Amino acid sequence: MKNTKKIFLYITGISLTLGACTKDFQEINTTPGLPTSTSIPPMVNGVISTLFLKGQEQAAIHNEYYYPVTQLATISGSSGYLVQNGALDIWNDYYATLQNLNQIQDKINAYTGDKAEMDNIQSITYILRAYKTLRITDQFGDIPYSQAGLAYTYNTTNYRPKYDSQESIYKSLLEQLKWASQHLTTAATTPGGQPYQSLGASETLFANNIAMWQKFGNSLLLRYAMQIVEKDAATATPYLQYALSGIPLIGEGEDAGMWPGKLGGYVLNDSRFWSFTSHKFVRLSTTCWNMMADGTNTAQIFDPRAVLFFETNQAGQWAPLQPGSTASDNTNPYQDKRDADFANKDNCKFSPFNYYIVRDIYYQPELFMTAAEVHFLKAEAYARGLGVAKNMATAGTEYTAGITSAVNFWYFIAHNTNVTNDAWSTVAPASPTPAQMTAFLANPKVAFTGTDEQKLDKIYAQEWLSFFRQPWLAYNLSRRTGRTPRDGNPASYVNFNRLQYPEQESVNNTVNYKTQSDQMGGNSNTVKVWWMK
Repeated sequence: MKNTKKIFLYITGISLTLGACTKDFQEINTTPGLPTSTSIPPMVNGVISTLFLKGQEQAAIHNEYYYPVTQLATISGSSGYLVQNGALDIWNDYYATLQNLNQIQDKINAYTGDKAEMDNIQSITYILRAYKTLRITDQFGDIPYSQAGLAYTYNTTNYRPKYDSQESIYKSLLEQLKWASQHLTTAATTPGGQPYQSLGASETLFANNIAMWQKFGNSLLLRYAMQIVEKDAATATPYLQYALSGIPLIGEGEDAGMWPGKLGGYVLNDSRFWSFTSHKFVRLSTTCWNMMADGTNTAQIFDPRAVLFFETNQAGQWAPLQPGSTASDNTNPYQDKRDADFANKDNCKFSPFNYYIVRDIYYQPELFMTAAEVHFLKAEAYARGLGVAKNMATAGTEYTAGITSAVNFWYFIAHNTNVTNDAWSTVAPASPTPAQMTAFLANPKVAFTGTDEQKLDKIYAQEWLSFFRQPWLAYNLSRRTGRTPRDGNPASYVNFNRLQYPEQESVNNTVNYKTQSDQMGGNSNTVKVWWMK
């Protein structure tokens, strides 16, 4: 448990520096035997440790809202989970992390040597800040940012921070991502001949592989520039041009995420399994199924991922549920009793997610950015002429590469997941043959044919499918383009445009909360975030 203790100490050391408003608070609350100060490397690792999704976030938001809203999946009943519980989970996690990021920045600013020596550490900090912050602003819209996470400075102005516009946050962080891209270096010494400061073994995301940090940061720049291109092409286009200029991006086999196995096997992703066992109603949607099969017979499946993503119902039938249907399936096919009796799906009527996907807590990663997403972003850029000259042939090449990458990724996962209670590799089907992939890519629903607009719709559809276990990104794509696949138009989900601010904001940050709420027309989930169409 050495690594577990290490991560615990990192986080504990950081938590002791959190906001204090009372004289001598830190002295009074010092715990003997635990650290009261820390250095940059363990603080960065403390931030990295927060990148795993939280349980309430997945159960109350992803499974209850994002899957049904995007129609990647649907639900067969009401779980009783409150979206506010998940929103509070995300909110509290972010602002604790932002405080740590601000303290890391303070230490970087206070460095007395040649500032160039800190370039790699500064760049990694910018990338982590961008990833955490853009993810939360995409979900809530305007948020407290420039004055937030600063209570430790004892400046009373920062105790109740003002809200920053999403537009200003995006512009600031896109520029920081570009700075990071231009300053990350694998060189040993600065131009002045001094060694670059390093995070060393404390950096657990990419094991201090600077080349991977470059690719991750550059790929995020591409993602988030594309995210705002509909709203602010003038800002987005130069970043798209830069991101598509040949700088290194995430490629095959470099999918970025928190891989439990790469963290020594001590950090387990058990929140995923809990979110499904506690929210038992998630089922295969007709929308998703129609993009993967031409009927409900196994022989009619053309997308090889279908048998990895989903299972047949208890009767052995492929049974998708139409979004908005009032049909109920009050069963739980995700219970761990299936470890001993896999065939026992609790008599479910509609097809659930593959138990092997939701059960594993030891191997499957918490994905941040995949090679498939990079291919689809490039395909869209070339299909629309965004940051590059329009070229439908290149768009088609990237589109095919994106689909192939997504298929290969999931078969890699299935063939390598062989751990306690989840020996998927012993039963997973063989990877599709070249002939099967050719037939898949030639299916009329997939083939890169038709008008330019029809081809663009196919890019969006396949990118949407590639986000099967990243429903927040499917939610972004759906809100940005309005062109992801839909089966009907369930009124109960069509206007879910953002998460509401947690209720605690109206109590703890009353004046700024009211100003923000009044300005946007109320703290409603129907209010659009800045970049939405």
